[in-house]
Amino acid sequence: MSPATSIVSLRKIMRRLLSVLTLLFLASICEAQDVPREVPLDTLNKYGLYDTDRLPPSFHAARRKLVFDSMGPHTIAVFLSAKEKIRANDIDYEFHQDPNFYYLTGCLEPKSALILSKDPITVGGRTVHEILFVQTRDPKQETWTGKRLGEEGAMSVLRPEWALSIDSLKVVLARICPQVDTLFYRPVTSQKDRDPVLDVAFGLKDSTKAVEAPYHLTQSGRIARVLTALREVKTPEELQLMRRAIAISNEAHNAVIHTSRPGWYEYQIQGLAESIFAKNGAEYTAYPCIVGSGPNSTILHYETNRRQTKPGDFIEMDMGAEYHGYAADVTRSFPISGHFTPEQRAIYSLVLEAQDSGIRACEMGAPFTSAHIAARRVIIRGLQRLRIIYDSAEYKQYFMHGTSHYLGLDVHDAGTYGPLRPGNVLTVEPGIYIAEGSPCDRKWWNIGCRIEDDILITPNGPENLSRNSPRTIPELERLMVRSR
Repeated sequence: MSPATSIVSLRKIMRRLLSVLTLLFLASICEAQDVPREVPLDTLNKYGLYDTDRLPPSFHAARRKLVFDSMGPHTIAVFLSAKEKIRANDIDYEFHQDPNFYYLTGCLEPKSALILSKDPITVGGRTVHEILFVQTRDPKQETWTGKRLGEEGAMSVLRPEWALSIDSLKVVLARICPQVDTLFYRPVTSQKDRDPVLDVAFGLKDSTKAVEAPYHLTQSGRIARVLTALREVKTPEELQLMRRAIAISNEAHNAVIHTSRPGWYEYQIQGLAESIFAKNGAEYTAYPCIVGSGPNSTILHYETNRRQTKPGDFIEMDMGAEYHGYAADVTRSFPISGHFTPEQRAIYSLVLEAQDSGIRACEMGAPFTSAHIAARRVIIRGLQRLRIIYDSAEYKQYFMHGTSHYLGLDVHDAGTYGPLRPGNVLTVEPGIYIAEGSPCDRKWWNIGCRIEDDILITPNGPENLSRNSPRTIPELERLMVRSR
């Protein structure tokens, strides 16, 4: 073996060792739930709360202070919890908290509200600037639906300045509103979504325009912009939860690639992934799982997942876990038969080249669109080289979406879309989708391929948080061959 060959082999060993160490590090994140507690475990358990690695009360208090500091004099801000949604008849969807409300409070319950007031509020002999409103405890109801925090629990677990019953919101607003001139709240967007608490409190007529209320308050948009800018930059506490959501998603993708074979139904792939999500403590999928096989791989947001896979199918699967409110968003594409056809290999290689180019463009200070511009350039050149298109403008028939979005409490998270900053997490997800009947050689038909990773912007360059699912063809083939 020549010295040069020895150096190459050593580099390969070092890369593999680094991959193993990275996996161990992510696994340690997944196992380390016992973080320093601001709230004792027995207090959490008293109110039916069992996770010890959620964001601490100090995180939410710090977010509230940043919003409060941005408010002008004589301004109040009202934030509402999400609404419960009926699935059918008397069956509700599982409740999911509004991201902004959760970001500011940590509260997971419906029928809750938060008031921030720049001017002090005196209520019940206390003078405060923030009040969290929650449902009063009801032992009979808790027998059916589980424990509530109530006012005492909210103070013990969430630690706002003051907590009151949601039933007192109308009275408190009636006391505050004559003293202020500016209001922030998120207006509802349709009649069916009107919020009865605020309708009663403000007597709203048309919530899509300036606030029509007896107090003639000016509606402020500033706080929405402040919240967007805050949520765009992830703190270390948030990144720990995001890393766990992404590590869980990597494990699920790897299991599917390793295990699935022709004849599986798309829903079996989905079921395997979601079982791994649940096994690792993820509360939800971050979005409905997309498992597109064969012709369905060319449908960007295909969610039916009922088709039976066939030998030779190409699979495009976009699946991410949500852990303690934070989303992962990972896509992998692979041949169900365990080996690439020449056409699948050519399209996959082109998408991977485009993604690599997009990731390299994710530098601190670069425009948000940099990844898309870089990926698009590669895809146009590659489609022309493969003679799938001849004019550069034709690329949109096969690559019709943007390459990036922010990621966080929403899978399409809040952000300013300004220059990239440390702490931004965004996706890089180019794709090529060649549906049957497309104006190109039919050998390309029914190949849909997207590769998506979650990228953290750092001063030292982009970090691929989801790198522990294989992306290169040799890595995929090694993972697939063990299951055949």
